[in-house]
Amino acid sequence: MDNFPQLMQSFQALIPFVQSLRSMSDEQWHSPLQPGKWSTCAVIGHIMLWDRHFIAEAVQPLASGTPLTLRHSDYDLFNQEAAANAVTIHRDQLIADCVAHRHRLIDLITSMSAEQRDGLYMDGDGNPFAIQNYLEDFIGHDRHHRTQIEYFLSV
Repeated sequence: MDNFPQLMQSFQALIPFVQSLRSMSDEQWHSPLQPGKWSTCAVIGHIMLWDRHFIAEAVQPLASGTPLTLRHSDYDLFNQEAAANAVTIHRDQLIADCVAHRHRLIDLITSMSAEQRDGLYMDGDGNPFAIQNYLEDFIGHDRHHRTQIEYFLSV
């Protein structure tokens, strides 16, 4: 993976952004980013739970040399539960948890050998999984949500 350093830099960029959200007012934190959309609170909870999910089901198993347990999820249900869970957690704790899970992912991925990082694996459903694809997908996912939050804060 020739672009691994750049991917990791982009993947890590979420951390200072999420930490900067501590300065939001409670009203901003809990207000929908647009009519019918999630709040910043729900978005951060959603990101945190996806990170936790991929630690447990994909990245930790790969780093320890065990088979993936990752299976196709009902994304809509997972996302609804993540958003509902987020509002039960104090902002500082949710931010700390999000940052901690992202750090854990980074630590696990950077601890892998190049062969592990570059490998193509089969998940629990028999679908291909690769660290590079995972990073590219979630960097895009992070950017999408970051753009939503930045736009909300700019208006």
